[in-house]
Amino acid sequence: MTKLSLTTLGVACAALLAFSGTASAGILNLTDGPNFTPPESFTNNTIEADTVINGGLIHLVGNATITPGSGNTASIDLSGTFSADAGDKFSLAYSFVVDSGIATPFTYAIVASASIGGTVIPIEATGTIMPGLHKYEGTFASPPLATSAGDFSGTITFNFSSMAGVLAAAAGSIDLAIQQIDFKLSPNEATVAAPAEQQNLSTRGNVGVADDVLIGGFIITGNDDKQVVLRAIGPSLDPANVANPLADPVLELHDSTGAPVATNDNWMDNSADDQTTLTDNNLAPTDDNESALVRTLSPGRYTVTVRGANQSSGVALVEIYDLDNGTTDSKLANISTRGTVGTDENALIGGFIVGGGGGGFSTTIVRGLGPSLNDASISDFLADPILELRDADGNLIDSNDNWMDNPNRQSITDDGLAPTDDNESALYEILSPGLYTAILLGTNGSTGVGLVEVYDVVE
Repeated sequence: MTKLSLTTLGVACAALLAFSGTASAGILNLTDGPNFTPPESFTNNTIEADTVINGGLIHLVGNATITPGSGNTASIDLSGTFSADAGDKFSLAYSFVVDSGIATPFTYAIVASASIGGTVIPIEATGTIMPGLHKYEGTFASPPLATSAGDFSGTITFNFSSMAGVLAAAAGSIDLAIQQIDFKLSPNEATVAAPAEQQNLSTRGNVGVADDVLIGGFIITGNDDKQVVLRAIGPSLDPANVANPLADPVLELHDSTGAPVATNDNWMDNSADDQTTLTDNNLAPTDDNESALVRTLSPGRYTVTVRGANQSSGVALVEIYDLDNGTTDSKLANISTRGTVGTDENALIGGFIVGGGGGGFSTTIVRGLGPSLNDASISDFLADPILELRDADGNLIDSNDNWMDNPNRQSITDDGLAPTDDNESALYEILSPGLYTAILLGTNGSTGVGLVEVYDVVE
């Protein structure tokens, strides 16, 4: 089962904790919770309430693994007091991910209530948890309040009672990852954080000659131009104990027609302004023989090629960085790298960063292709690729050999990204902001040309 890493969520969701606008808000105090019921149904707990911001917002974040019993109900409870200003609203915004290993759908409810002079104001969101990996989100807001004070309580309930008899026959568990559950008292309603965006791809692989160069591709979608940095790293891989680093990489950028856009051999040959951009963003290569380009590009498809000067060969790193940090109406919707897949340390290794944008969960599909490259007249393709996805600490998040064995294969198909060959690999993930690594190898130590692709999927 997929395990979601939330180590970076506290930082990534910091933007959720600030109020929009300058309108005043009442006071919302958390006095008890979050508490878990029943505690034996939860493991791996990190669910907690962040600091109350300006007295008006309670923000829950974290994760747990729930193993329910037949007819059981698992709840997270919290309560407190409030003092409202005229025009305040009670509102709710929630976003969480559930990876359910249980084949039967079941219900959830997020319920809050406020008592003002004996009158209860309900705030409620309900839905159905489906099998597999899915994101659930929504909002609710009460009518504006008159100035008053009272008590409030909130409950996040996962109701398994509809599954009586099912769980008795089949074991199952649920991985729960909460991006946000915000109870807010303010004229400004709580909102769901927009998804984070892919900001970087870096792929390490062998660079040969002719068709055996390292090739990176990316797609910019949206309406605005985007500033990117492209790098080809070789000599500085030596301190990382990479055998046979490419001594003098040459970087080429091509548009969707294959026409050259720009090229660079040694990064110090760039203009003074471009060198400053690289330095100011901590992206200046550490070796003068390494290559870099700074370009502002319109939406479209682009290809980056890394070769060795004078037909040299070796291990290199090709990197694509988004410098806009989600501030423009454009994004890197797809990033990919084609290269030779060897064994052990000579695997094709792709790293990508999920960040920027709104800081919320990002739906991502990662593919490892081989046989379908034959359609592009590549004869030495990797016949049976195996794909692994790891977090920033190297922990295995998920893996796949043949994509049809993926329990989330229908989601991959629905997004139009089903590989054309059953031996190819694909992963469907909902990721928190952070650094991830995709590793492409061949079954039984096989080798050949493979393609690693990372798609930012819009739900």
